[in-house]
Amino acid sequence: MTITTKRSLIALLLSLVLVVSLFTVSIFAASEETTNDTAETTVESGSGEEEDSSSNSSSSNNSSSNNSTLTDAQKKEIEATRNTLIINAAIIVIIIVIAAVLCIRFRVKLVAFLRSVKSELKKIVWSSKENTRKSFLVVVVVAVAVAIAIFLMDAAFERGIAFLTEAVSSWR
Repeated sequence: MTITTKRSLIALLLSLVLVVSLFTVSIFAASEETTNDTAETTVESGSGEEEDSSSNSSSSNNSSSNNSTLTDAQKKEIEATRNTLIINAAIIVIIIVIAAVLCIRFRVKLVAFLRSVKSELKKIVWSSKENTRKSFLVVVVVAVAVAIAIFLMDAAFERGIAFLTEAVSSWR
């Protein structure tokens, strides 16, 4: 197996992990929106029905039907979440199986690769603590200075636009 093929397989594995992550985030965001919409609908329909009802028995019937609607919505949300977790677990298991098969099949080459990684890591020259502290301070000072400059420009533009708005409105 060539180095290009190895890199392609690693890239494929990492892209699958990324897709699973994005899929999970989009599913949970969609289920959160659905939950919020269902809760708002239930609250709106519940308050309108309670105001319009004239007897206590019909009011209690309406509130019990609202509770059953809410539990149905919760059941749907739980089912959607369970399905999402099952799909994500299946994808993760498939990725782990693929990685295990590749590790078993290319064990000798993997060991050689890990040894070369270890030797390359030994060649790295790390910065000293003092140099790291100085670099950190420079980054913090520059970030604060840029933040202050942006704040001052924003305030100046805001006041300038307000002044121009007043000037234009006074001419009319």
